[in-house]
Amino acid sequence: MKYNTVYRMNPQNRVAGKFYAIPVYFGEIDLKRIAAEIAALSSLSSGDVYNVLVNFTEALPKYLKDGYKLRLGDFGIFKVSFSSEGADDAKQIVPARIRSRKVLYTPGKDIKTSLEGMHFEMESPK
Repeated sequence: MKYNTVYRMNPQNRVAGKFYAIPVYFGEIDLKRIAAEIAALSSLSSGDVYNVLVNFTEALPKYLKDGYKLRLGDFGIFKVSFSSEGADDAKQIVPARIRSRKVLYTPGKDIKTSLEGMHFEMESPK
């Protein structure tokens, strides 16, 4: 994977900053392309695979909203996380204090292992 560098300031010390590596992305892969690649490896048509993937992405939020962690075999786990404003008393923690909802993904063991041998290369200047 290629990377570039970016200079970022330290939030605690606005005078000092450091350079950090950031990934360089070459675009996005959409569900249709993924469906076509999966279909080529199976007896299903790309339309059938695409349909399953679309239905999956529509079902996923329902289970997350209901408070479930979604364990998808070797693919990994999806779960909801959020932050809230602090309060001096537990009774003051009401739904209105909950902020910043997000979905967390933890890859399964096979995906984590496959990333360990990843090769990094600085992108050449254009």
